[in-house]
Amino acid sequence: MIEFEGIVIRTTPFREHDLVVNVLSNDKMRSFLARGALKMDSKNASSVNNYAHSRFAITKGKDGFSLRSGELLDSYEHIKEDLSRLAVLDFIGEITNKLVQSDDAPYLYGYLEKSLQLLNSGFDPYTVAIVYFAKVLNVAGYGLEVDSCVFCGQKSQIVAINYMDGGFICENCFDSLNHAKSSPRKLKILRYIFKVDKERFGQVSFEKEECLELLNELASFCHEVTQVEIKSLSLIRKA
Repeated sequence: MIEFEGIVIRTTPFREHDLVVNVLSNDKMRSFLARGALKMDSKNASSVNNYAHSRFAITKGKDGFSLRSGELLDSYEHIKEDLSRLAVLDFIGEITNKLVQSDDAPYLYGYLEKSLQLLNSGFDPYTVAIVYFAKVLNVAGYGLEVDSCVFCGQKSQIVAINYMDGGFICENCFDSLNHAKSSPRKLKILRYIFKVDKERFGQVSFEKEECLELLNELASFCHEVTQVEIKSLSLIRKA
């Protein structure tokens, strides 16, 4: 038997009353079958809801892993009270399922847990979205250089960001034919979201329009390099 804590990131109905459950834990992605989870009297139903933080005990049989018991630790119920928070929750789930691999779990799990806690407490959802997106891009191998110029390594006189070039650009390397200058504030926000650690995540928030601009740019960049389209972004724009 294997016991672990994790956050449910996807459930798929299987047969009449069962669910295939995908969980992000602090060491890996795990998948198991929750037999009878869709029955009205299932004792494990609450532990395998999407985005539930739960403690699981699973056993391995000839057909794979099956849930033996589940204990709900946090359902993050307050997220459901606000449309913008729900939209960001869907966004977080989509990019986690589409871009995160099992080996990424040790780095990303803490940021996922912190994101859900912040959304549940009423912290600005748009700031949560851009920080978590940046962390996902980091683990997927598409993080940006936000400490110095990607071309010459200079740390001062940074004037632009170019996603396809990989990050910040200084005044000396700036090419007006290929680059557009960015405001100092936008560059500061970009550096924050790619560099902030779990402990400081949640101490600073940004304006909605600033966040939406960066979400759109990061989503376009993500599609360019991975061909992954993030459909839930449209819900955030409307929220």
